[in-house]
Amino acid sequence: MSINADLHCHTTASDGTLGPLELYRRATDQGVELLAITDHDSVAAHHFLRQHFSQQRFSQQRFSQQRSPDGPRLISGIELSTTWSGVEIHIVGLNFPLDHPDLERIIEHQDNARRQRSLHIAKKLVKLLQLTIKEDQLFSEVLDIALSRQKNTSDGFTLTKETVQTGRPHFAQWLVNKGYVKDANAAFDHYLNDKKLGNLRQFWPPMSQAVAWLRALGGKAVLAHPGKYKMTRTKLRALVKDFKLAGGHALEVVGGVNVPGQTEQFVELCQAFELQGSRGSDFHSPDYRWVELGRLRPVPGQITSVWEDWQ
Repeated sequence: MSINADLHCHTTASDGTLGPLELYRRATDQGVELLAITDHDSVAAHHFLRQHFSQQRFSQQRFSQQRSPDGPRLISGIELSTTWSGVEIHIVGLNFPLDHPDLERIIEHQDNARRQRSLHIAKKLVKLLQLTIKEDQLFSEVLDIALSRQKNTSDGFTLTKETVQTGRPHFAQWLVNKGYVKDANAAFDHYLNDKKLGNLRQFWPPMSQAVAWLRALGGKAVLAHPGKYKMTRTKLRALVKDFKLAGGHALEVVGGVNVPGQTEQFVELCQAFELQGSRGSDFHSPDYRWVELGRLRPVPGQITSVWEDWQ
């Protein structure tokens, strides 16, 4: 019998709209049995939930290794931004110790890269919009937007200006708030696309580096949403080959936005390169009704699921 596993989703610790506890409760309501919260370059949601469940008289070991009586078993997770052959590639890390001494250093590296990337975006917008303010002030206002999103949740999860993440969606909201565009789509069309901002991939580490990090943590490295990269079959095969050579473990064969035929293509790649299969919705918000926690096809039986060797 297959497990309802969702090993790719986001909270307000990165670019999701639900707080960690809100997302966990939604996963419970959706019948998810195995859950990995995989915020971008962050495990803050996991630390928050660990503390919450500890206060609810669950030991840390029980929380991290077993399913609680009223919700799914929670697996540690993170999504790392990387680059490969001029393309931004996301690698999901799963089932690693949250107290591993190298984890904080990895996150610090990614945080620094993300901050430099955001300052680059702010500088470009100042020039494009011919603003009188400096990029530091614009970036500070974007940080406030990121923090306000967290304050709108019900579970009390908040970060600080030093630890909150920012990305292009937050800059899009800034452009909407200031009246430069009517919505986020227009913000990306007119100001936040690669043509306007330049090479944002320069700030991320190589894919092989991220895989090595995750292996050093003792976790599993999963190539996230391979269908989103809009590659030819030949280039996607080259990506998966390099991912395997770097030490990658699994391919996200079942996702929230797979189009017909993609899962079968990804299964063939798993078989060709001896990779396991993973399953994740990439859930960000209840507003995106076409993507829901746990509402996914099973991992096809001809490949091994990434969770099958977890105790």
